[in-house]
Amino acid sequence: MLYGVISDIHGNLEAAIAVNDFLHKNRIEKLLVLGDVVGYGVNPEECIELFESFQTVFIKGNHEEAVITGNYDMFTTDARISIEWTEGHLSRFARETISGWKTTVELEDFVICHGGLVAPLYFYTNSRSKAKRIFDEFEFKICFIGHTHFPMAFSISDGQKLPAIIAQRPDGRMRIFLEGDKRYIINTGSVGQPRDGNPNACCAIFDTESRIFELHRISYPVEITAKKILDAGLPSSLAARISRGL
Repeated sequence: MLYGVISDIHGNLEAAIAVNDFLHKNRIEKLLVLGDVVGYGVNPEECIELFESFQTVFIKGNHEEAVITGNYDMFTTDARISIEWTEGHLSRFARETISGWKTTVELEDFVICHGGLVAPLYFYTNSRSKAKRIFDEFEFKICFIGHTHFPMAFSISDGQKLPAIIAQRPDGRMRIFLEGDKRYIINTGSVGQPRDGNPNACCAIFDTESRIFELHRISYPVEITAKKILDAGLPSSLAARISRGL
């Protein structure tokens, strides 16, 4: 099976279209969307609808949860403003759709969630110690995550005290052969708002036959998305962040 794996689209339609085109060209068979389709950007509903052409599994992120519950306590000021804007620009059908998304899903020999299995919506798996906690507390072979907007992978073997970090290449890409005697947590980065200093959208493909995971970076017209954010009256910092990839 050839899976597309993406996360954190955040209402960025231009990035989503570029990724959608790339995935179609590579003939993926199933798409996994690891949460936070909405928030920050101004095209949340269009981003949900765009990927319906695939056999797609959507899971819930913390931004979807905020839209559903109205609870923004854990959000920064800019994030809260964008979520309130998003809530006012989603149809009832879209809200009902995302309320039905699960927080974790198991497929074949891997599991997907937004942040980390300890707290699927909110956990930041951004260190070896946090990854070790997940490896210790849960049984899985591979776990795909997002949430941090920073591509990174952790691997561990039996008896290993702390996981190893598999870093992205200087160009922001990754290629990992998933060895049978290791377990993995793989962060697929962000489609719509990367935070690793590279503004290009993150887009991953996982081939279950070859056991190869590849993270690609896809260029898109960032300036169009940035202008939309400004024209909508959302915080200018959100436009600046996507332009710098921070």
